[in-house]
Amino acid sequence: MEKIKMFSHNDLDGVSPAILGMLAFEEKEFDYDTVGIGRIDETVTHFLDEHNDKNTEIYITDISVSDEVAHRLNELVEQGQKVTLIDHHISALPLSEKYEWVHVTPEDSSGTKTAATSLFYEYLIQQNLLTRTKALDEYVELVRLFDTWDWFREKNEKAKRLNHLYYLINHEEFKDMVYEKLKASYEEDELFTFNERHEILLEAEEKKIEKYIQDKQKQMITASVTIAEEEYVAGIVFAENYQSELGNALCLEHEDIDFSVLIDMGRQKIGFRAVKDQINLADIAGHLGGGGHPKASGCSLTHETFKLFVVSQLFNEKK
Repeated sequence: MEKIKMFSHNDLDGVSPAILGMLAFEEKEFDYDTVGIGRIDETVTHFLDEHNDKNTEIYITDISVSDEVAHRLNELVEQGQKVTLIDHHISALPLSEKYEWVHVTPEDSSGTKTAATSLFYEYLIQQNLLTRTKALDEYVELVRLFDTWDWFREKNEKAKRLNHLYYLINHEEFKDMVYEKLKASYEEDELFTFNERHEILLEAEEKKIEKYIQDKQKQMITASVTIAEEEYVAGIVFAENYQSELGNALCLEHEDIDFSVLIDMGRQKIGFRAVKDQINLADIAGHLGGGGHPKASGCSLTHETFKLFVVSQLFNEKK
């Protein structure tokens, strides 16, 4: 039996290609790992060290690898092994220029922002590994809408609710639920829907988010910050939960800020959100050792970023 190994990111746009893989490769030996950005190199390297099976096809989606790991994977490709990396992050473009097996597409030919899920879906269809259904089309689009933040522009609340559900329930439960619905769609040909239990959970969660945003609005610090010799007005707040919703709400409520800064002390991470067209957070976060999308990016909480967003603001004697 042919073996397939997938590595993907551990968010909604990362686990969804794995679900598509479960559908496309159900007649094969399919296995996957979803990991955070900081663990991808270690995870891939460990797999390569432990498995010397040239018949295993390797897929990497919604996440990129270092030059060192890419070089090692390329050696396998040169030996005849199939390796495919599919990503939509701009930061992965240099790898795509170096290796033919790396495919990075931030936008499609019509200018629509892509997601790893939508790119992998089209790949599977083109390879005749998967057939379209209404539910598949809708699910993939919901993931794309949320991951690119196009859901906000198109006012698609269902996309936002799908992401909420991913973090509300056990990831295995989410994966199994989506897989069963998408598999059943080949017979029922219906759109993707939530069940009654999930609807109840989502309604309760939405009330919690509303209260959380109201509380955090009062805690935000407005500050001028300089990044790569450019000065910005940032709305800074400590937030461990609901960063996307909170960050977006802060930007809409406070038109004077260029972007919001959401500091998660426990995870030692910082999230950035923006709504203004002229702000590119991928570039801004890139100067701080991070990356992401133009309107939603992030970086690690380092000595530099802690000083920039916390020490210089909270302990500013002029305030």
